[in-house]
Amino acid sequence: MIPDYLTFIRFQDKRNLLFIYIVTLILLGFYWKNTGFSFSPKDAWCVSGILALVLYGFIADLRAYWAYKCVVKNVDLSCFLNAESKVRKGFLFSPFTVLALAALLFSGLSWALLSLVPPGVALAAIVIVAPLLIWGIVALLRPVYIKQIIASARDTLKYKRLTGYLAVAVVMSVMMNLLTIAPLGNSAEFDLSGHYFTLNAIITMLILCAVVLAINLLFLRFTKRYIFLGHLFMNEVDLYFSQSIPWRTLNAKPLWLRLALLLVIEFVWLVLVGLVVTLTGWSLWFEAYFLLCYAPCLAYYALHARWKWHNDFMMSCDMCLRWDEIRRQTALW
Repeated sequence: MIPDYLTFIRFQDKRNLLFIYIVTLILLGFYWKNTGFSFSPKDAWCVSGILALVLYGFIADLRAYWAYKCVVKNVDLSCFLNAESKVRKGFLFSPFTVLALAALLFSGLSWALLSLVPPGVALAAIVIVAPLLIWGIVALLRPVYIKQIIASARDTLKYKRLTGYLAVAVVMSVMMNLLTIAPLGNSAEFDLSGHYFTLNAIITMLILCAVVLAINLLFLRFTKRYIFLGHLFMNEVDLYFSQSIPWRTLNAKPLWLRLALLLVIEFVWLVLVGLVVTLTGWSLWFEAYFLLCYAPCLAYYALHARWKWHNDFMMSCDMCLRWDEIRRQTALW
């Protein structure tokens, strides 16, 4: 039985709210640990950036998800058919615009709470209130995006290749990484100026890069096949979106072996980076040094995402072709 829209979103919103809380707790907990379990006004911008990126992650492909729901009629959306959509593809509701506005909203919330209550209480309040705000914004944007899908002409190719789609995700991942590890630059343990080529510095950065990569890979576990199917239905991508897999030999190896090879490469890379930086006498900002050290892990993250999303896209293509065949057979009857 096809559920009506209100019944479906009531069920969906319960799961979404729980998931938003889990993601927020993981990222803010990681940030709080990096600050030495403290919170001050100077952390407000980083925390607001993390929360805004969490929101972006939930709305970036929301239109594609609901396009899939619309086409396969998984949900009864008849309540939107007679509703006038005054907003077509308004710039105000695009994910990047919402990202910028959300950063301002969460920074205002953080500063307001810090000015009213002690820092520890303010952080606890942010952890409780911010996921509710993210959940509310997603709920407000959902009907807007559904109306845009119904009213859209579906004749615009948005992403020409998987590389372009992947590039946006990698940039957002790097931004999230920099925001969450930013407090470590003020930590004595990570004050590596003049001591880059030491075993302690190399092991410290190796552990940090491994932890950051592990968290990033954890969030890649979720499938995107329905997202890609929605993009196909809206003609935002075509069947040539991802034609091949790079580094097939490496992809064929077990995950544990790939990660073991990466660990060796990362260690050698850290030794070389430490040696070069020490010999040149550079004094790098912590964030710049982290990005330099994280380069092999970032390259693997991009490869891993491409491999997984290529497989998801191939599944979505199969689903799309099967759906066209089913629709043609249904039309005959």
